Amino acid sequence: MSDGVRYMEHVLVIDKELSALKMTEKALQDFYRVSAFASEDDAIKYMQLYRPDLLLLSAKIQGQDGFIVWQRIRMLPDGKEIPVIALVDALDRETQRKAIHLGAADFVTKPIDADVLRNRVRMQMQLRYYMNDKSYAERLQDAISISFAELVEFRDETTGGHLKNTTVYFRLLLEEVLRQDKYKEAIVPEDVKDVLRSVPLHDIGKIGINDEILRKSSILNDIEYESMKKHTLLGKQAFEKIIAQTGETRWLKLAMNMAYYHHERWDGTGYPCGLKGEEIPLYVRVLTIADVYDALTSWRSYKEPYSHERAMEIIQEGKGTAFDPDLVDLFININEQFKQALLNKISNV
Repeated sequence: MSDGVRYMEHVLVIDKELSALKMTEKALQDFYRVSAFASEDDAIKYMQLYRPDLLLLSAKIQGQDGFIVWQRIRMLPDGKEIPVIALVDALDRETQRKAIHLGAADFVTKPIDADVLRNRVRMQMQLRYYMNDKSYAERLQDAISISFAELVEFRDETTGGHLKNTTVYFRLLLEEVLRQDKYKEAIVPEDVKDVLRSVPLHDIGKIGINDEILRKSSILNDIEYESMKKHTLLGKQAFEKIIAQTGETRWLKLAMNMAYYHHERWDGTGYPCGLKGEEIPLYVRVLTIADVYDALTSWRSYKEPYSHERAMEIIQEGKGTAFDPDLVDLFININEQFKQALLNKISNV
C-alpha cells in the first residue's frame, strides 16, 4: 500500500484448549492478524461481523465434535468459502480422515509444532491468493489463447492474421447483438470476456491437419476437403483432453464449442453435427459471420480478396441458409464498422 502499511491476512482460531490456543496465537501473530477464541459462540458472533481469510478449528471442543461448530460456521454468509485447517490429535487417525472427508483444506496435529503450523497456513494463504486472483487467471488464459493461436497461424501460413482479424469482427458484431433486448440474457456478462478469449482458438484443430492439405495453394479436392473438415473434431478433442486433466471451466467449455461448431449452418447442412437454427449456440452463430467475412475479404493463395461490398452481398445471400437471419440484419446495420476495421487491417499490412 502507498502509506507503507502491509495488509495482514486474517486467521481466526477456535480452540477451548487454552494452552494450544495460546501456542497457535504465538506461532502466527508476527505474520498474520490472529483472532483467537476459546468460545465457539463468541467466535461465530465475531464472524457475523468480520470474515477471516482462514479458520483454524480444533476438532475436539470439550468433549463435543468440533465439526458441529464448523457446520454452524458454514451457515454464515460466505461461510462455505473460508478454508479450514483442522487441529487434530496426532494419534486420532479417524478424525484426521473425517476432517479431509468433510472438506478441510488441511489438518495440523497436536501437540502443535510452530514451524509446521506456519508452513501449512502459508501454503493455504498462497493457494487462496491464486484461486481468488482473477486478473492472474485472466492473464494466464490470454497467454494460452495467444500462444495457441500463433501456433495455428504458424502452421497455416495461407491464412495469416485470420484469427486476430476474426476476433475484431466478432467483437463488433457481439457488441451489437448484446445491445438488443432479445439477446440481453442470452450471454451473461461474466461470459463475455471468456467468449472473446475463445475466438482465436476456434481453428486450433488445424494443428492436426496434414501440411500438404493445410498449405495447399489451390482449392481442395473432395478427399482433401473431408480431411480438412476433421479440424473441428480435432479441436474438440484437444479441449476435452485439457478438461480431463484440469477440470471443466466455463472458458474451456466455450472454447471447445467454438472449435467444434464454427462450421455449422443455420439450415442444418453444416458440419460436424448438422445442428440447425438455435441449436447452434448464439456466440458460435456470431463467430460464423465474422469468420466468413474475414475469409472473404482476405487474400488466399487461390483467390484475391473480395471488397467489403461484395462480402456483404455474399453474407446477405446466405441469410437463413448459412447464417442466422437476425444476425445478418445486425451485421448489415453495423457494416460500416466492419468496413472501417477492414480498412484498418489493410493499412497495417
